[in-house]
Amino acid sequence: MAFSVMTLRVNGTPTPALCVGDRHWALADVAPETLQPDPGRGLLNVFDHWERTEPLLVRAAERLADGTDTTPPLPPPAAPEDVLTPLLYPRKVILTGGNYLDHMHHEAGFTSWDKEANYPIFFLKPPTTTLVGPGRSVRYPAQSEKFDFEIELAVVIGRTGRHLTLDNAMDHVAGYTVLMDLSARDWQLHPKHVVKFDLFAGKAFDDSCPMGPGIVPARFVDPENLRLRFWTNGDLRLDFHTRDMMWSVAEQLVQITEHMTVEPGDVVSTGCPSRLESALGRYLGPGDVLEGEITGLGRLSVEIVKEH
Repeated sequence: MAFSVMTLRVNGTPTPALCVGDRHWALADVAPETLQPDPGRGLLNVFDHWERTEPLLVRAAERLADGTDTTPPLPPPAAPEDVLTPLLYPRKVILTGGNYLDHMHHEAGFTSWDKEANYPIFFLKPPTTTLVGPGRSVRYPAQSEKFDFEIELAVVIGRTGRHLTLDNAMDHVAGYTVLMDLSARDWQLHPKHVVKFDLFAGKAFDDSCPMGPGIVPARFVDPENLRLRFWTNGDLRLDFHTRDMMWSVAEQLVQITEHMTVEPGDVVSTGCPSRLESALGRYLGPGDVLEGEITGLGRLSVEIVKEH
């Protein structure tokens, strides 16, 4: 029985929840052991102890699905913004750039490539100021005139690892979710920069990383067989497939952990192909509604608002 874990606002309080079908249950009611030893950490505690907590979640989902557990579900979220970003907050959000040949053709002029002779770009976003949940508002970055989007498959780590190999990298993956990598393209390549490429101003600004709605355990997901779609104001802008990645999830984790330890709850986002908006010189603005969807992982929707 496939399920996801989410964080919902219930009576004003962030509440870890188990989602089976279209209903939600508080983890404290149906799988309280998963929140130990530190319930205050919410889902981060669940992923800190994933080898222990995942079987408990599986059994809880099975009991709820077959009616063995008759615990009443939570009421549906009263408002879209009551579905919070699932992790409050991970230690690291690591993103991959240049992981689709289409992207590198438009961004860097690649017409072909040799995996052994190339390496993807990795960068970080600060979790507490960039993560935004479904239904929330994204503040338009007033410093930018070229605000752009990417929709990506994001990996949630369930085990500490360094110097991973292709044989063991996927053992460190706990689950998957939907992530938007929002960018200020004019600050990524700003004429005043000493070096003409900046992933700090171009990528790490406030509200630049919507994520959610939930995290689906890896046992239910084939990361190389997922369709990703993105809409702006209801118009389809991107429609692509993870099979077109240049580097697989495992290969990305191997490369990341050459330099950095991954820890439970860390998020690794896996890149996006070229965006139609950039290619056409058409960018985002206040009032735009952004929606991204990945097979089996749900739909993430946010609205851009003017920063006050």
